[in-house]
Amino acid sequence: MYYFILNPSSHSQGKSDIWNTVAKILHQREIQYKVFATRYPGHARELANTISSRDPEAKIVGIGGDGTVHDIICGLENLSAVTFGLIPSGSGNDFAHGMHIPSDTEKALSAILDQEKIIKMDVGRMESGDSVLRFGVSCGIGFDASICHEALASPIKDALNGVGLGQLTYSSIAVKQLFLYEPGSISLEMDGGRKLSYPRAFFAAVMNQKYEGGGLMLTPDAKPNDRTLDVLVCGDMRRSEIMAMLPATYAGKHTFLKGVHILKCEKVKITADRLRPTHLDGESGGVRREITVSLEPEQLRVITG
Repeated sequence: MYYFILNPSSHSQGKSDIWNTVAKILHQREIQYKVFATRYPGHARELANTISSRDPEAKIVGIGGDGTVHDIICGLENLSAVTFGLIPSGSGNDFAHGMHIPSDTEKALSAILDQEKIIKMDVGRMESGDSVLRFGVSCGIGFDASICHEALASPIKDALNGVGLGQLTYSSIAVKQLFLYEPGSISLEMDGGRKLSYPRAFFAAVMNQKYEGGGLMLTPDAKPNDRTLDVLVCGDMRRSEIMAMLPATYAGKHTFLKGVHILKCEKVKITADRLRPTHLDGESGGVRREITVSLEPEQLRVITG
């Protein structure tokens, strides 16, 4: 049995008929399935929790973007028993990009139904106070999170999606936020007792995949199944240097720049100088001063292309 969790509001231009295409193929191949459409924020999380609790070995397929993936992963019970598939229909689709999931609906569905390639993917875990949340792509604190916060509330995203340019959302907002965001000190405490401090940092991103922010290859060497996290810190950089860095990240050519630091670890505690915006998979994680990031003990089975 396949369980489809469909987020109607995530569809980019030309993708409004995704479910019609999927349903037609499911009918042709005589596949048993159930479909659930999300009706409000967080609904995908509730649906994933209910489905995985009742059917521990469920095959759950998201139809949406990175926010839908995030909600489903956060809601899953029996993490290592579930099989997860994705038909991407968001504006950024960083999860699909990093996991080599086809952007074409029919190809993505074919991969899901044939199940010829399944990867056991690491699942990130962010703790802060009493809050514990998961992520599949990345989490972060500082400048990159401030971009996510504005993108979630901005009409720019909807407008760009309407003309098929949703990926420009984050880069356009980044330019604005670059002149508004005030950098500050960030300290890291990693496994092995490593401690590092950056007096004037713009952000720290903890990556499980190569990409975030609609195609920015922040950590070119990151692998989603190597049981390690890649941490990118941008510190001691002028605004003009950040501006020059952003275009280079699309090709992963920023790593040699002064002020760009990439580290690998299994666990990291990040402490900022004051309350800063945080994000998980591009979704708001609230404002926090300290976060602890690690990996869930269990991995998630993900169908790839």
